[in-house]
Amino acid sequence: MASNHRMPTPSSNHAAIRRSLPLWILVVGHVFATLFLKNLGVGVDQIDDPQVMSVASLFSKIHHLLVFWVAPFALAFTAFLQIQLNRGKSVGWGIDLLGGLLTLRCLVIFLMLNLLLLSHLKAGGLLLMQLILFIPVITIDFGWIYWRLDSAARLKGRNHIRFDDEMGELDTFDYYHASAMTLLQFEPSGAKPTSRLMKTLFVIHGAMMLDLVALTLSRAIGLASGG
Repeated sequence: MASNHRMPTPSSNHAAIRRSLPLWILVVGHVFATLFLKNLGVGVDQIDDPQVMSVASLFSKIHHLLVFWVAPFALAFTAFLQIQLNRGKSVGWGIDLLGGLLTLRCLVIFLMLNLLLLSHLKAGGLLLMQLILFIPVITIDFGWIYWRLDSAARLKGRNHIRFDDEMGELDTFDYYHASAMTLLQFEPSGAKPTSRLMKTLFVIHGAMMLDLVALTLSRAIGLASGG
C-alpha cells in the first residue's frame, strides 16, 4: 500500500528556513548581548572609576541571575517557537517579544559602553572586546526594527523604507544589510526612509554609531598621548 506521507521538497525546505530566519537572527543578537555582559563581569576589576565599577558590577550580578533563572526558559521558548514555525503556525508575537527584549538590552549595553569609554581602564582589552561584541547587537537590533516596521506597513500597501535596487519581493536580509552599512557610512546605505518615524530611527541609529566612533577615537588619541 502506498504511503500517504510526502517527502519535503527543496522549495518547502527553503520556505521553512526563510520563516525561521528572523527567529535565529534575533537569537544570535541575544547571544552577543549575553557575551557582552559576561565579558563585562570578567573584566570589571579593570575599571578604575569606583562609580562605573559599581554600575558594571550591578549589571554583572543581574546577568548571572538571568543566566541562572531565565536561560532555561529562554531555550524552551525558542524551541517552542521553532516547533510552531515547523508546523506552519504564526509566531509573530514571539518574534516581537524577542526583538523588543533585544532592543532593551541594546540600549542598556550602549549606555554601559559609553560609561566604559568615558572612564579610565587599567587595560584596553576589556574596551576592545566590548566594542567588538556590541557591533552585532546594534546591527541585528536595528535590522529587526527596520524589517518589522516596514514589512508590517507593506502588508497595508504602504512602506517606511524604499530600497535603491528594489525590484521584487524583499528578503529579511535586505534590512539587516542596510543596518550593517551603518558601520561604514553612519546611515543605512541603499535604503531611503519614506516616513517621519523611519527618518527618526535612521538618525538615532547613525547618532549611536557616530557616538561610539567619536568616543573610541578620543580614547585612542588619549592613550597615544599618554593620557
